[in-house]
Amino acid sequence: MIASPHDGLVKLTFAQVEDARGELRAIVPRAISEALQWSALAVQPGSFVDAALAHQHTDLLYSLTWRDGRDALVYLLFEHQSAPPTDGLMGRRLLRYMDRIWERWSADHPRAKKLPMIVPVVLYHGAAQWPEPVAFEDLLDVPTELRPGIDPHLVRFTYVLYDLSHVSDEELRASAVRTARGKLTTLLLKHGRTDADLLRTLARWMDLVREVVRAPHGLDALGALLRYTLEVNEHIQRDELQRLLEREIGPQTKDVMMTIGQQLREEGRQQGIEQGRQEGRQEGRQEGRQEGRQEGRQEVLLFVLRQRFPDAVTPQIEQRVAAAPGALLDAWTSRMLSAATLAELLGD
Repeated sequence: MIASPHDGLVKLTFAQVEDARGELRAIVPRAISEALQWSALAVQPGSFVDAALAHQHTDLLYSLTWRDGRDALVYLLFEHQSAPPTDGLMGRRLLRYMDRIWERWSADHPRAKKLPMIVPVVLYHGAAQWPEPVAFEDLLDVPTELRPGIDPHLVRFTYVLYDLSHVSDEELRASAVRTARGKLTTLLLKHGRTDADLLRTLARWMDLVREVVRAPHGLDALGALLRYTLEVNEHIQRDELQRLLEREIGPQTKDVMMTIGQQLREEGRQQGIEQGRQEGRQEGRQEGRQEGRQEGRQEVLLFVLRQRFPDAVTPQIEQRVAAAPGALLDAWTSRMLSAATLAELLGD
């Protein structure tokens, strides 16, 4: 599986507890944020995304405790989207993820009588407006006039939709709970794919870039962000980006850019190898099916010949049938019932 560029960026940034703490506190409703003990935030292992969707989606699961000290866990399921889902059923997908989380939790806590709360969060950074309702019950086909009596019996939840296209750059930068890396990440998710003059935009964000570099493992984090930028933006050139960074940050960024170049070349090579393997497997399957059909026709023809001319089917005849091309096999097969002799049937 070859992941899309934003998968790696989201995983790298939001799997870091400090970054995730700031981002999630800025995203979830205030009532939830104020009730949670954010110092207890922990990233939970595993993924709940279907294998068929894994190349498109990244889910991250966090656990927290309540601020009043109760042991009950609160899970935040984080799903990012760079485009609206094609099936129009994000609520159903999230419900499936939540059920899997509860199944795993119940297996680990067999004596528990209650389930932990899950707050599903969708980070959206696409160009088009988000087309779906965020309330799951709005996906259900229930006549409006019957809603009052039926609503209590419906599955109900509303996921948190954080639409970056509706958040200004000033708001993203002004957030007191976000780290510099979190701010730069969200800005790049918002603008990275569509900004035709991203180099100039990056120049305006150099104060954030410097903060990212000064933080522990800052150059590694910057490398991941720049790699994402180069992968998703077709207008920005690596040499121009390198000159900007060396001028504004310093010569240490040259090694970062060289590493990115090597990684991109290696990934391109690996993708080419994998594509060749897939094409080879596809061609092999097609050839195998063709060979199987050919062998089947030969076996049928030989069976009929042995029934009609039992003494005439010699090893030489069997070899002749095995070597015959498909068109000749078709001609012989059409004569199986009408030919009076084997010579007549096998006439070229």
